[in-house]
Amino acid sequence: MLQGVHERKISENVSAGSTGDNIIIAGTPERWLLIHELIGSLDGTGTVIVKAGARELGTFELSANQGLTEQDEPGEDNRPRFECRPGEDFILNLTMGVTFTGSVHYSYNY
Repeated sequence: MLQGVHERKISENVSAGSTGDNIIIAGTPERWLLIHELIGSLDGTGTVIVKAGARELGTFELSANQGLTEQDEPGEDNRPRFECRPGEDFILNLTMGVTFTGSVHYSYNY
C-alpha cells in the first residue's frame, strides 16, 4: 500500500458569503481531503474559522481586505496545511455581514 500519495492538485475559486458554515468542498466517505493552499480576503472586518466537519482547524481575525494565505507546511514535502478526514467537509465559518473571496488548492488521498 502506498503511503502519502495523493491525486493531482485541484484549484477552485471561493466565494462564501453566508453567516456561519459555508461548505467549500464536500467530503467523501472513502478519501481524505487535503487542503494545500487557502488564499483570500474578507470584504469587511470579521472572523474566518476554518473547519473540517465539526472540528475547528484555525481561527483568523481579519480587517477589511486584509489577505489570508495558508500554504503547505514548509519543508514537509507537500504536507497539506489542513486535512479533512474521510466524510468531513472543508468549511469556512464566517461572522455576520462579510464575504470571503479567494481560491483553494486541494487534493484527495486514499
